Amino acid sequence: MYPKFHITAITHKKNPVYLCTIVGIPPQEDAWIGKATERIFLAPIKMTMVPEIVDMVLPVEGVFHNLVIVKIKKDYPGQALKVMNSLWGAGQMMFTKMLVIVDGDVNIHDQWEVAKYISENVDPLRDISYSQGPTDVLDHSCTTMAFGGKMGVDATKKHVEELLPNSPKVSIDISALKNSVDAISASVQHFPELKDVNMRLLPLGVPIVFVSIEKNKKGHVKEVAQKLFADVAFSSVKILIFLEHTMDISDIADAVWRFSNNFDPRRDHFDFPSQNDNEVNHVAFDGTRKLKEFDDFHRDWPNILVSDQKTIERVDAIWDKLGLGKFIKSPSLKYSQQLYKGGAVAE
Repeated sequence: MYPKFHITAITHKKNPVYLCTIVGIPPQEDAWIGKATERIFLAPIKMTMVPEIVDMVLPVEGVFHNLVIVKIKKDYPGQALKVMNSLWGAGQMMFTKMLVIVDGDVNIHDQWEVAKYISENVDPLRDISYSQGPTDVLDHSCTTMAFGGKMGVDATKKHVEELLPNSPKVSIDISALKNSVDAISASVQHFPELKDVNMRLLPLGVPIVFVSIEKNKKGHVKEVAQKLFADVAFSSVKILIFLEHTMDISDIADAVWRFSNNFDPRRDHFDFPSQNDNEVNHVAFDGTRKLKEFDDFHRDWPNILVSDQKTIERVDAIWDKLGLGKFIKSPSLKYSQQLYKGGAVAE
């Protein structure tokens, strides 16, 4: 519920200009507002609250509040955690769902460079911490409105004080990741509920695998994740991300967008310790739609925003008159295949 207001008059004119911002599947117009926010607020945050910050990025796939990457100048153990807590207490940064902290020479505006840096420095059980607090009112994934889980990832290089006794393997063996692709492909064939698997990041040295699942019972994602990580094929994979079976998970930008939207970090993560000294620790993230039947989820779930066929045909017909440049096929043709039953609110 939002505050009411009292209208005393409504005026209009011929050929009106309606001022608005187009929002929806990123990148839309609001993506560049987010980029402006990122640049404008960097200096004030650095000067008044967190002087060790070097730079920060709000990736468009995170649509403002879902994902923030921060680079710091690290001088002491635990500094990444200090920065996380500082930022979660900084105005509207309190709505941030996932905070990733890096250091060193990594260019945080290069997503592949960031992904590799995270891969090399993060133990999923040691370096990912979970909390809860205020969330954006538009975050539909929380169990209750405007209150949900948060996740902080300490991807900085560790000081000796931050290393645990008998810490598991953290370093990445790129050749092992490349060699695991065929074995993983064979492994997922034993699970008919898994509709697709995306392993494109493995040969790049990033131990993250995306899978799409058609859930059919309670605890389904956790059960499948446990069985997959028990398979030697997944011994080098640190992170397994589950997404909707209706999705095209070959598009990694889309996969990150949908995952960050549909994921409550505190509720939807499952840890799996390594089974031997030559294996990394693992974590699975449930980025699927949450259901009343299987997830005990009782809030409305929004549908994807797409144009209907009539609108698509109308825009196509007048495209040449709009001065928009080379013809672009409507993105709605892709996303309409991923709609849930129902209208704005999914059934």
